[in-house]
Amino acid sequence: MSALTANKLRLKPAEHSGINRPIQEQRWKILVVDDEEEVHSVTKFALRGYEFKDRPLTFLHAYSGEEAKEILRDEDDIALVLLDVVMETDHAGLDVVGFIRDELKNKLTRIVLRTGQPGQAPEKKVIINYDINDYKEKTELTSQKLFTLLSASLRSYCDLVALEDSRKGLRKIIEASADIFSEKSMQGLAEGALDQLLSLLKIKNGTSFYGRKVDSLAALKIDENFEILAGTGDYSRFVSDGNSIPANPFELEKIIDLASQNGHVIENNQIVYHHRGYGGHENILYLSGDLKIAELDRELIELYAQNVGIIFENADLNRQVEETQREIVYRLGEAAETRSMETGNHLRRVAEISKLLALKYGLSEEEAELIKYASPLHDVGKIGIPDAVLNKPDTLTPDEWDIMKSHAELGHKMLASSNKPILRAGAIIALEHHEKWDGSGYPNGKSGDDIHIYGRITALADVFDALAHKRCYKVAWDIDDVFTYIERQSGQHFEPALVDLLLTARYEFKAILREFAD
Repeated sequence: MSALTANKLRLKPAEHSGINRPIQEQRWKILVVDDEEEVHSVTKFALRGYEFKDRPLTFLHAYSGEEAKEILRDEDDIALVLLDVVMETDHAGLDVVGFIRDELKNKLTRIVLRTGQPGQAPEKKVIINYDINDYKEKTELTSQKLFTLLSASLRSYCDLVALEDSRKGLRKIIEASADIFSEKSMQGLAEGALDQLLSLLKIKNGTSFYGRKVDSLAALKIDENFEILAGTGDYSRFVSDGNSIPANPFELEKIIDLASQNGHVIENNQIVYHHRGYGGHENILYLSGDLKIAELDRELIELYAQNVGIIFENADLNRQVEETQREIVYRLGEAAETRSMETGNHLRRVAEISKLLALKYGLSEEEAELIKYASPLHDVGKIGIPDAVLNKPDTLTPDEWDIMKSHAELGHKMLASSNKPILRAGAIIALEHHEKWDGSGYPNGKSGDDIHIYGRITALADVFDALAHKRCYKVAWDIDDVFTYIERQSGQHFEPALVDLLLTARYEFKAILREFAD
């Protein structure tokens, strides 16, 4: 806020800087809105030295409804508004109530109306028509009553903030559960799990309502390493974003050992929960800081952590099932390649090249992944082709060529009846990856955009890799000759847009050939 604005609102800069204070100095923000200077002074004097849950107060001051609105736009963590009704207009205070609840959609801040002219806004009418928390005549608010009012309001504000944080955490878990198979959803589950746990302890943004800092993490064991899926405070920088951390920089091994002795540790300075499930699954929830854990909180934490362990175990089992399905699909494609004596990493290269082409073409990450896992099935129909034709080193006769071409339809028939996304995509690729942009391909002579994008992408990936590597009927081409051939086939065999993408990023595609060399 500029100095000019601060002067306009009659705010002392030191009083308005609570949001930037060190954690141990964070204060409850109380907004006093009244057009009488004396009311501001008396309110501050009556509440001098007041603390709630070890945190003092900071006062923000507005002298009209419009000034109050300006402060409320800037400050989203005001706990209580002590609001005069009659200021620049007879209903200025009521307008501010509507602004808070309806325009800002703020249901958390507590609002207490204070009036020196009760006849202007009758109490029953105001209580019924406006979302306020109390209505007082100014003459009622002695020092003791102000103390009681403030304590009740701040206690209510704490509970509402905790409920809101819990709702947000639960929503994260529900959203993550809708897409449980992806690694991203596992991270979403972890973030939601931490949000829920922190909300149980009345902790917001890594800081408890006592003003003490709390650090937390959620970790999942992937193979032999723990992957940090979510973290707050000092642990947020260790979130691995999909990469396991074999050497832990903050002694995770000690945390695991501490938890594994009895499954969990709940103390005033740390919470450790370690869940070990079937098949070697393990997950950890860990919090450290000055937590001040009540007995009821201990029971809730233990019950919640047990449920989180089950959620993670089920999610991990689902992830393993999907990985197994992908592995089976890949092995099926390999079986066809082995029959045609085309061993090595051809399928893996085609998969990676297809995914990169799909992303550069503008397809979503999800669809690019689908093409990656389905493209190894492009020649699965070769399982039904006789060895004498499949592995003939010489030129095929017209009849033999007809038999060879039938592998496209054979592959499609093998896969088309499945309702699994990878196999359905594989059926499309198997049928259409030999179609050509100019309509001279097989089995149906499709052309242009009539060829499914999965088939167009895999066709280019397959030919690009096949030309660059040895086959039973040919030697490997020089990589520059491969690019030259692909460029000449633009608009004939291949979609021009895909060819342009391949040539523009040729170094990225060459890197795939090197990374997965035979």
